[in-house]
Amino acid sequence: MNRLAKYEAHDGENKTEIVFGTPKTKNSRRTIPLTRTMVDELTRWKQQQAQDKIRAGDKYTDDDFIVTNEFGHYIEQKTFKDYYDRMLKDADIGHFTFHALRHTFATRALERGMDYKTLSAILGHYSVAFTMDTYVHSMDEHKRREMDKMDDMFGMRYSISVENRPYPVLCTLSPDGCTAHVPDFPKVTAQAPTLDASLLEVKQQIEKALRQYKNPPIPTKQEQIVVPNNSVLVLVKAS
Repeated sequence: MNRLAKYEAHDGENKTEIVFGTPKTKNSRRTIPLTRTMVDELTRWKQQQAQDKIRAGDKYTDDDFIVTNEFGHYIEQKTFKDYYDRMLKDADIGHFTFHALRHTFATRALERGMDYKTLSAILGHYSVAFTMDTYVHSMDEHKRREMDKMDDMFGMRYSISVENRPYPVLCTLSPDGCTAHVPDFPKVTAQAPTLDASLLEVKQQIEKALRQYKNPPIPTKQEQIVVPNNSVLVLVKAS
């Protein structure tokens, strides 16, 4: 479902329209197993829709959509995003794109031992290699945290100093501004109107994160980071 510009729009008419079509790739049409918790949530939601249908009566439209309003009508992406942004604001947990939920799922799945091939199929990626390239940095951070737990057993000290070493920052540019995140600190992210502003905010977050680490992560090498077409890689040194 997409809202696209009309080829012919008369004066006074909406210049865009909702268009339904097939998914853009073969992998987009796939079966995704659900967790028991999600099945329960969807069951409760279906019961809510049944109540909405009774209350709305003849005004209810049942087109088999899952994400609907109280009249059974689909909710388009922009409206759904507005709801999502409002929930983030009410929860006071900062700004994250809706796509970040997908990344969170993938990272947690790998941390819990899901293999790359299975995860790649669930995500609909065109290759397992793409999945590995996309999420290997998140796994590196997880492996560092897990290895820290071994210090007491082996009496090891973290001998590699990260002082004065810059951390790579991926900055994604868009008409709304710049979104920056740090592969070595998955929770560090910032969005600002300009590149400079987002980098300044990220720098402050890195400094704060370093104060909380007993053993700070070693900065990932530049050549190990895949930079998307609409992004730039910037090195940021904490003071």
